[in-house]
Amino acid sequence: MRLPAAPEYLGVVRLVATGLASRLGFTLDEIEDLKIAVDELCAYLTGPQGRDGTLEIAFQIHADRIEIRGTGLFAAGHGARTDLTELSRMILDTVTDSASLEQVDGMTRFALTKSRMR
Repeated sequence: MRLPAAPEYLGVVRLVATGLASRLGFTLDEIEDLKIAVDELCAYLTGPQGRDGTLEIAFQIHADRIEIRGTGLFAAGHGARTDLTELSRMILDTVTDSASLEQVDGMTRFALTKSRMR
């Protein structure tokens, strides 16, 4: 999916992520964890005021997990920071199987994986 890089559109990403997780049989707690992770990583891409550009979000579904990748496609000079705070790292380590945020080929990208525990 491709959306404007503005915080007000992150609810759409959460909605899709939680809908997919629900179909995979995730528990309510696992879905809440996924929403927290999506919010945390997308917020790094958009920043609090939004950015000039778009977010490209891809979902990959497996029998027992969901993988979400996000890329910020921003105008020159509008890049996002990739240095996770200690608190953000602790949150992501708690609510995901894995999560990363990095610059690749001049674009800011994140990846997260969340597995169903049952």
